[in-house]
Parts: sequence; structure tokens; C-alpha cells
Amino acid sequence: MSRRRSTGAPDSLDLLLDTICNIFGLLIFVAVIAAVLSRARTVMPTHVPTEVALPEALELPDTVAPITEIDELDTKIAQARQHLDDLTAAMDAWAPPDDGAPESQGDLQEHIAELSRAIKEEESRRMVEMRLPRRRAVAGRVPVQLVVTGDRLYVINDWHGWSALRHPQGERCRFWLTFNSLAVDVDNVRIVEHEPCFRAGGQDLERWIPLLPDGGIDLTTPQAPSLVDAALRVLDHRTHVASIKVTEDSFDTWAPVRSAVLNQRVPYDLAPLTLESGLIFHDRIRSGTASAQ
Repeated sequence: MSRRRSTGAPDSLDLLLDTICNIFGLLIFVAVIAAVLSRARTVMPTHVPTEVALPEALELPDTVAPITEIDELDTKIAQARQHLDDLTAAMDAWAPPDDGAPESQGDLQEHIAELSRAIKEEESRRMVEMRLPRRRAVAGRVPVQLVVTGDRLYVINDWHGWSALRHPQGERCRFWLTFNSLAVDVDNVRIVEHEPCFRAGGQDLERWIPLLPDGGIDLTTPQAPSLVDAALRVLDHRTHVASIKVTEDSFDTWAPVRSAVLNQRVPYDLAPLTLESGLIFHDRIRSGTASAQ
């Protein structure tokens, strides 16, 4: 008996399977296309250089100076600026006051003289290494009278030979009565001995001593410091005290005298002085006083 061929069920399954495979393949194809398109839109090329990928200095290495040359140039610039500042300061220091009219040569010389006097005054302050001595510090010392007036130094007495004596204090009155002929009008000196001068101590001498107008040492000359030093080498730092008297017209010029006294390591005292008419120095040396009164 012949078998009947079944045609319904197998044909339906084949069609269903073909449809499913086609749909699945289509989905895969669409997914691949979508992935490719998405990657093409979002991914930037990594090999494309940007505009600032390399510094400009590296593109022209031959135009850049070496570091050492730059340092040398900086040093030269700094030196030039310092030199310019120094020149500017110097010009400002010497520039005349801006009063609308140029200064004459005489005005400039007067200005320079004022500056020189100010410098000397400052130097004289710095030269002070000693204070005015206490009375007990000069007890037993013999005063040496130094008069500064009219910008001149007058060493009243002649103290040569003092240091060579074995007991010079006993001869003090002899030196006070022996005058320096280069500074004093010796023939017109007047002396009153109120009390005798004893070798062991004690005296009261009053003196009127006319000074020579052109005598003594001119303190305004360049040779003044050396001349004053030479004149005061006769002072003895062991036994003398310098009694310096200065008139009001010579306070600006007595610095060389103080410097010479300090060089001799002699204590000193300082007092203002008013001379009597005729350029007469009047003093009185009493017993127990450290300097001329």
C-alpha cells in the first residue's frame, strides 16, 4: 500500500525558519552599520598635531643667545644703570639751587667753603677720644696755656727741656715765667706774684701777656696740623694738662690743636676766652687749680 506524502507541516517550518534567519541577519547588519556610523562621528583622529604642539623657541634654535651671554648682558646693564645712578646723584649734589638765575663763581666758592667747614666740624667731632678731665684726674699736673684766637694758636710759655728734668714740677714757676717769643711780646709782659712759688707746691701768679698779632701758628693754612704737632711735642703726658682757651671767632678752626693734644695723650680742658683790649691774655694761676683761670 502506497505511503501518502505529507506536505503541510514541513513546508511551514522551513518558511518560519527562513523568516527568522532573515530577520536575525537583518538585525545584525543594521547593528554593524549603526556601530560604524557612530564610530565615524565620535572618534577624533589622534595623529593630527595641534597648533601649539611645539614651542616656538624650538622651531628657531639658532636665534636664541646662549645663557652665559644673556647673563653677561644682564650684568653689563646692571653696571650701566648703577653708573648712571652715581652720575645722577653726583650731579644733584653739585647742582646749584633752582632760583631762576645761575650762581656766580663767587657764590659757588662760598658754597664750597661752607661745605668744607661743615666737613671739618664733623671730622673734629669724630676726633674726640677724651672727655674733659675730672679735677682728681689732673691733680698734681702742671697746666700748659694754649690760646686760640683770630684763627691762630699761641703757645704762651716755652716748655722745651721740661721732660729732661728729674723733678719738673718743682720748676713749674720758672717755665710759667719763661715766654714763647714767637707768640708773645715778651718785653711788655706784666706779672704780679701774689704768693711765692714753692718747689713743693703753692703759688699765686697773675699775668698780663700781650700776644703778637702775627705770631703763633696760623690754623687756616694747609701746614697747620704739622706745625701744631711740632709745637706741642714738648708736652709731657705724665705731668702736663693742656689748658685750651678759645675766643668766639676761632671755634671753627681749633680742631688741629685738639688733635695734636690727643696725639700726645695729654688730658685737656677747654673754656671760652675774651681777650682784653690790645690782644692781651690775662690769667691767674693759683695754688690747687688745674688750669689757668
